[in-house]
Amino acid sequence: MTAQIGSQGPSLNEMADDEDPRIQRVYRRLRTLTLIGALTMGFCFVSVMSVIAYRLVKSSPVAAGPTAGSLSIPAGARVVSTAVDDGRIIVTTEAEGRTTIHVLDASSLAETGRLEVTPGGPSAPPLR
Repeated sequence: MTAQIGSQGPSLNEMADDEDPRIQRVYRRLRTLTLIGALTMGFCFVSVMSVIAYRLVKSSPVAAGPTAGSLSIPAGARVVSTAVDDGRIIVTTEAEGRTTIHVLDASSLAETGRLEVTPGGPSAPPLR
């Protein structure tokens, strides 16, 4: 006779073994859930790696070096301000009371737009 200290449950010999149909169902369900989790994780891993590879292949090439260019402004004109935004360089010049805004492409330094602001035109009423 074997004495069990502090245990009121079945002994090790009386416990359910792997041949019990209930235990086999639990193991089958556990294997199914593990397989579903592994396949989901594998699919997500392949998806992330393919997006990274796509972005590496389709990324824009880095410029070879600095681009040299010049902006022609009238004699006596002064540069009031410059700004850089979203691949554009904006240069504001002032000459003889007229303000001109030049818009340049940052990669090629080609002038893509020009806006001349002249005083004396009709003005809008002030905002209240």
